[in-house]
Amino acid sequence: MSSGQFLTSLAVNSLMRRKLRSWLTMLGVVIGVASIVILISLAVGVNQSIASRLNTFGANILQVTPGGARATRVGLGFPGAEGGSRTFDQSLFGRQEATLTETDERLIRQVSGIDQASGTISDKASVSYKSKNTSISVLGIDPLTYWSVATANLSSGRLLSSADTYSVMIGSRVYNQTFQEDLLNKYIQINGVSYKVVGELQSSGQTFTSTDSTVIMPRDEAKRILNKSTFNAILVSVKDGEDSAAIQDSITTSLLSAHHVSSDKQDFTIQSQETVQATISQITDTLSLFLGGIGAISLLVGAIGVANTMFMSVLERTKEIGILKAIGMRNSDVVVLFLIESAIIGLIGGILGILLSLGASFVLTYLGISSIITIELALAAVVFSVLVGIASGVAPARNAAALEPIEALSYE
Repeated sequence: MSSGQFLTSLAVNSLMRRKLRSWLTMLGVVIGVASIVILISLAVGVNQSIASRLNTFGANILQVTPGGARATRVGLGFPGAEGGSRTFDQSLFGRQEATLTETDERLIRQVSGIDQASGTISDKASVSYKSKNTSISVLGIDPLTYWSVATANLSSGRLLSSADTYSVMIGSRVYNQTFQEDLLNKYIQINGVSYKVVGELQSSGQTFTSTDSTVIMPRDEAKRILNKSTFNAILVSVKDGEDSAAIQDSITTSLLSAHHVSSDKQDFTIQSQETVQATISQITDTLSLFLGGIGAISLLVGAIGVANTMFMSVLERTKEIGILKAIGMRNSDVVVLFLIESAIIGLIGGILGILLSLGASFVLTYLGISSIITIELALAAVVFSVLVGIASGVAPARNAAALEPIEALSYE
């Protein structure tokens, strides 16, 4: 048996003799590793979910919204993964006075390289069916142009057409949760006016998706029913092979001239898949660091538990250490022995922490919350827990190695 195998065998035997203490020590590492992995997996899941949603836009889709570049917007109007849309129409820092009109829509269409432009209107409205009444987001679209910049996955029925007036489409939550019944070919009341449901959209599978809780109707009718004449967003599709960045600059120049404002007073924002993704990635990266830091606190507590256990082990095994050193074990071997013990605690704790986080991730995913644990994340967590275990055992190992054989043998 080699020296390494002998020391490993001694370390395992020591842990087995103190099963309860060893498991309790590992529990701190398990909770710490699981906390870090679960929190980071949530951030990764959100990032990938948003990225996959944005990828459905295609690099050739731009969105023009009212308000300057400082505005951070959320809402209805940008085409979603399942064919819905979100308009970034509310600013975190206060809404700026700005509008987008049909004139702007026409100007954008005239820009060289543009395939299509379609303005959308959205706002809350009172929607009722039978005895149930609720407030739901209503999205007004131009069926002639909208479906060329956005797609829709239908659960049943059909898309809106240019011939429709008193017809609407509804998101999955509207019929599954809000009214809890199939509304296809039935009439709902929007602000007191009856509209026939001609299509039901599939669920996007995301809890934050606006389209699932949206009623989509013809734009002209939305203007009347919502009493709005300006757009919340104009969606723009760029022709294949055209440079989106150059097109974006051309649209900016055209709208600045039409609005009679300079670039430092720009009253609209143009966003593309790349710009939105870059912003979101910055946010989720910061979130990952923040959540990882919170989880690291738990792992730090576990590391303290490992160190405490190893110090206690040194005291309890003083005579054993004295015997081992008396029969020729070197100080370096004693250090390695204790480091192997602490590394085993970290390794097993890390593996169990990964298993716990996988179970938690499965539950979160089942509940509709994005949580992704990658192989790289799992391996990094295990390696990190082993390193934490080793680091926690350094001081106890050095104390054990410093014991003199005669003093250790006479220790009571």
